[in-house]
Amino acid sequence: MITMKKHIPLLLALSSLPLMAQADNHGKGFQPERLQLGASVSQNVVDSPFGGSHVDAAGLSIFAGYELDNDIDQVKTTVEIGYSQTDDFFKGPNSDISGFWVAGVAEKQLPEINPNLFAIARLGLDIGDDDGILLGAGAGFHLTPKVDVRGEYINKDASSVYQASFVLNF
Repeated sequence: MITMKKHIPLLLALSSLPLMAQADNHGKGFQPERLQLGASVSQNVVDSPFGGSHVDAAGLSIFAGYELDNDIDQVKTTVEIGYSQTDDFFKGPNSDISGFWVAGVAEKQLPEINPNLFAIARLGLDIGDDDGILLGAGAGFHLTPKVDVRGEYINKDASSVYQASFVLNF
């Protein structure tokens, strides 16, 4: 029963996405060209709560996003849902971090520096082993109109994540 309670917020978030998409598009319905799929590789660090050394582990994530309408010039907003998994931080049981997450993401274009460069910020909720609020910032680059690469720092409840992502925009 405890496991189910951890997944209720994720299920609510997932079930509300079609409603948000429909309301956001003013009756246009679901638009496949607003979808994005991505994958990330990461280095995850857990600091010792007692002032000692930290432990780290590599990780992978997969995610899907949907672009929302907004009226802010040069800013793209999306809702992303994903799953992350790390390697073991140390030998023993329960030594990895895995789970689902959902986040709101804002991308601000930076044409004054480079027309393909953008800054990224995210705020979300992790509903896995490292459950709690997540907050991140980074930068990205449009390789093509359909392909982006990103580099981000994400601070979660128990871990810090340095990740590189590949994103396919439809």
